[in-house]
Amino acid sequence: MDRLCAVETRFWRGDRLNAMLRWLKRLIKAITFVIVIVLLTPIAGLAYGLATTGVMPRIVREDAAPVPEAVRAEANAIRGYRRPEESTFLTYPEWAIVYAAREYAGFVQNNREYGFPYWAYIGRFWQDYAMVIRATRTYPFNTQNHVMLVVIGTSHTIEHALQWAYENAIGRLTGIAAPQPVAEDRFQANVATEYAAFLDQVPWYRFDYADKRAELWSIPAATGTSAIRSYERKLAFGLSYSIKQGYADLVASGLAATSDPALLDIHVWAKGPVELAIKDEADTQLLADFGDDGAIFVTRRYQAFTEMVPRLINRGLRFVEIGGNGTIFMTVVSDGPVAPPPGAATLFSYALPAVPGKWRTGIVAPVSQLQRIVPTLSNAGAGLEHIYDY
Repeated sequence: MDRLCAVETRFWRGDRLNAMLRWLKRLIKAITFVIVIVLLTPIAGLAYGLATTGVMPRIVREDAAPVPEAVRAEANAIRGYRRPEESTFLTYPEWAIVYAAREYAGFVQNNREYGFPYWAYIGRFWQDYAMVIRATRTYPFNTQNHVMLVVIGTSHTIEHALQWAYENAIGRLTGIAAPQPVAEDRFQANVATEYAAFLDQVPWYRFDYADKRAELWSIPAATGTSAIRSYERKLAFGLSYSIKQGYADLVASGLAATSDPALLDIHVWAKGPVELAIKDEADTQLLADFGDDGAIFVTRRYQAFTEMVPRLINRGLRFVEIGGNGTIFMTVVSDGPVAPPPGAATLFSYALPAVPGKWRTGIVAPVSQLQRIVPTLSNAGAGLEHIYDY
């Protein structure tokens, strides 16, 4: 009897070991599949982008401003004054993700999530990336910018593809149970708007997803069949917030360990009444006054700088260099395609996938002509969206 029990025990242990091995093989296959998908995403995305965008116009780079050598040396000695010029193009796809978030926020205020054109925005990112690759072909290869774009492009693609699949399956079903948006839907729409505004000035990984998850779960669920929608939104977006918070913490830790902190300011060389023009601008400081050759001031980057530029132009400033460069890229939004003003060139122009009737146009301009080009575009009905300050 003891021998029989021992034999049965060995068989039982063998079956258990085989079961564990089968489970381990499935896990390895699943992980391998995920890795392959992640690796293939940027390859497929770039192939699509390059295949669906035409040859870019030749970018005429503006030479550095002609100034006395002593003045140039003083400007170059300012810490952080000169930025790599190719970054004015390479930062655009990153901002295209910000615009996708903004346009998603506007869409879901009045529409169900499953109707958003997720795949159009996936394709749009890779087309944008392909265009700026072509636009920077005469510049040195900026490894840091390209690595960042591949990473965020892959993340953007996978997130949008998963959301498209989920919203067009589970989201549609729970939408039937709740014909009218529930409180969780309205909360999500408001968070999307808040998130889009947050991205104007702060990196995405600093957004407090955990706090939004707690707020979402604190909302009282709807009654009747609509409760199905409430709990589905809580579970789905609560899980999404948890994943995003973990990913954000990982990215923040990785950047802190491997990269210098992101530069939050930009140096501007201008002529005219510089000191008077910047007097009331927040976080703006005059650094050097060169008399007839102008002055250099430092101010905040990102959307704050974009919004400042028209004000400075109205106060009589004439730009010499921004970030130590003479060429800069900007986008405008209008009710249709706009022609570039004389001296500028159009890099692209396309209709916004989720905003009928609106177009985004990318303009390459000499820094020294901004005081003429920006008002000309405004007079043509094109709203200044962003100036990409390296």
